[in-house]
Amino acid sequence: MDAAAHERRPARTALAVAAVGHFVLHVLIGLYVVLVLALEQDWSRSYAELIALWTIPSLLIGLGAPLAGWLSDRWGELTLMTIFFLGCGGAAILAGLADGPASLTLALMVLGLFASIYHPVGSSLAIRNAVNQGKVMGWVGVCGSLGVAAASPVAGAMTAWSGWRSAFILPGAVALLLGLALPFLRRAGWLVERSRDLIERPAPTGSTLRRAAITLCVTMLLFSVIYAAFTTALPKWLEGTLPVAGRAGILDLTLVIGAIYLVGSLGQIVGGWLVDHGSAKWAYSISFFLKALLLAGAVFAERWETVALAAAVAFLFDIGSPSESVLLARYAPQRRRGLIYGIRHGIGILATPIGVQAVALLYGWQGGFSALFWGLAGCALAVGILAALLPGEARPMRAGERAAA
Repeated sequence: MDAAAHERRPARTALAVAAVGHFVLHVLIGLYVVLVLALEQDWSRSYAELIALWTIPSLLIGLGAPLAGWLSDRWGELTLMTIFFLGCGGAAILAGLADGPASLTLALMVLGLFASIYHPVGSSLAIRNAVNQGKVMGWVGVCGSLGVAAASPVAGAMTAWSGWRSAFILPGAVALLLGLALPFLRRAGWLVERSRDLIERPAPTGSTLRRAAITLCVTMLLFSVIYAAFTTALPKWLEGTLPVAGRAGILDLTLVIGAIYLVGSLGQIVGGWLVDHGSAKWAYSISFFLKALLLAGAVFAERWETVALAAAVAFLFDIGSPSESVLLARYAPQRRRGLIYGIRHGIGILATPIGVQAVALLYGWQGGFSALFWGLAGCALAVGILAALLPGEARPMRAGERAAA
């Protein structure tokens, strides 16, 4: 193997770890919003009561992110990724062994805390090892979308086959095995910590940096609210519009949801291409203007129309995701990127529980989702306007500029 290939191998392996981690993350945190439908039957409790159990765990996914990012800046991204796999795997197994709402909530809280590691650390790991950052974040994002798509069929199939407990335990065991594998890959030289990006851009300073930081904080907050509310409500919304019933109906419903997210995952590739060949700023902004229109249309959708509309919304979510990741990387200093990405997902401290509680409260009050969708459409419109106000993007640095930096 020549020297150049030897240098590229750790970067490719690091990208694979980021991609697999994103898939595993979204499988594990996507299980409960489907399994709650089975728990309604097994524990004889209401949907509103059971879905609210996910509020504190989803809060922890944001709460732990700044600390995880800060630690990754000091301990290294690979160390934190190992902790992520081991912690999430163990917590999912504990959730599968829960004997009531109290123990289930505790296990989900542990899952949420360890799940908080991935986005600040995995995103930083991917950006640092990428040449075409948009393309890489698009494909890593696709893996996350595939995890979202897989979560529903996994939950439905495991529930139909051997009950909801196995839907937590088996994916948890897979995550544990991945966590055990990473130290061996590091010792073998297949993974190395990297201190600088393969491709660098000058970070903005002064008023440009402040403008970008304030604008992105607001847009990321609203983005997280919209995403959390829509993905939480989706199973129940489709259950109310499609002809499904009973445990077998839950499996059919989860297959439909999986197909929706699978179609939506293609948006990551489109978003990544737009970042590398156009403008991350405008890809981000325009995707939200379109989401506002579709979310307003969701109020009037019926039966199978809801499936097509949900797939289109998922596609637009996934266009915006790599754009946001790359925009943040272009405005953040490298030595603080883990912390900055952590703050990004720490914004979910407010956003994700707001989204989850909006579903629980509005559904419990209205018995439907019309008010929720109108509110989400307004939020999407606001994000599109704010994103259009972001400053311009810096060009990549040449070799001489990188050396001087």
